[in-house]
Amino acid sequence: MSEEPVFVRSGWGSGRYVYNHRNPVGRALIVLAPLIALGGLFGMWADSTWSEGEIRDAVRKGVADLDGKRHYTSLAGDHGFLIAEAIRESGIGPGYGVEMRKEEDGGYTVSTEDTDAEYCVRVTLTPDKEPPVVFPGTEDLPPPGPDMLAFYVSHATFNEGACR
Repeated sequence: MSEEPVFVRSGWGSGRYVYNHRNPVGRALIVLAPLIALGGLFGMWADSTWSEGEIRDAVRKGVADLDGKRHYTSLAGDHGFLIAEAIRESGIGPGYGVEMRKEEDGGYTVSTEDTDAEYCVRVTLTPDKEPPVVFPGTEDLPPPGPDMLAFYVSHATFNEGACR
């Protein structure tokens, strides 16, 4: 056992305590502290980037969760937010950094800047079969049009590669 303390005052005039290189525990801390810090930084970087497997699994689970789900939305407009939300709620990957590109054929190409993987996701909305709630005095209103909010059920599919 060394008689030297693990921490000593710095000789550089700051009065801070530093690891004592003359103590075996101090020497071990001098070596281990930067390695632990680098490991933590690498772990944070790995948690903030997508891998090929993560994006594949997140799209697969997101589409499975989206299929048959009820939404309060309109038929008109961009429904890429439904896909992005389903991927985020899958709990796989960082949860952000997913890029959604609407294609002319109605599909959405899903990718990330971290990978080369691309998936074509297609979402169609059908009117919900549950009878809508009719409030007194609204019986004579027309059914909702494509720009009106109503309940719809989503049907989703995906395949590898960009939408064509």
